[in-house]
Amino acid sequence: METVFRDEVVSLVQHMAALPDRLVRATSGKTPAQLGGRPGPDEWSVIEIFAHMRAVDDIVTSRIYMLLARDHAPLVDFDERRWAEIAHYVNRDLHQSLTLFTLRRIEVVMVLRQLFAQDWQRTGQHETAGPQSLLAIVRSLVAHEEEHCAQIEKLLSA
Repeated sequence: METVFRDEVVSLVQHMAALPDRLVRATSGKTPAQLGGRPGPDEWSVIEIFAHMRAVDDIVTSRIYMLLARDHAPLVDFDERRWAEIAHYVNRDLHQSLTLFTLRRIEVVMVLRQLFAQDWQRTGQHETAGPQSLLAIVRSLVAHEEEHCAQIEKLLSA
């Protein structure tokens, strides 16, 4: 595996593995008011941000498995906000929800750590975004999670 490519893959997977601990550190000891309070009228609370992150993780993790299990897998477009609403993620205890997220993340990270270079190039056909490789999907997930985790850390450090 090319060194630059391998280094990027390792970095992406490490980020995915470390995210649950970052979220646990950020939310530990916080009150329901701190977790559920909105910083502004059109802004999300920590619970709402995490509900969104969980829905995105549900969708993206299933895409990862689809790409690995089927050549040129069709990737269905989902509204992650509707997904979170149907799953009632906002109404769940944040720490229990974070535990479930962590367990699922452990599983997908274990899978990703066992892949070969050619697996990262596998592609599927997203119904609205077109062809997407596993590498591109994981890059996008990591960037999305970094943005929202930083948002949660900032909200809870204030």
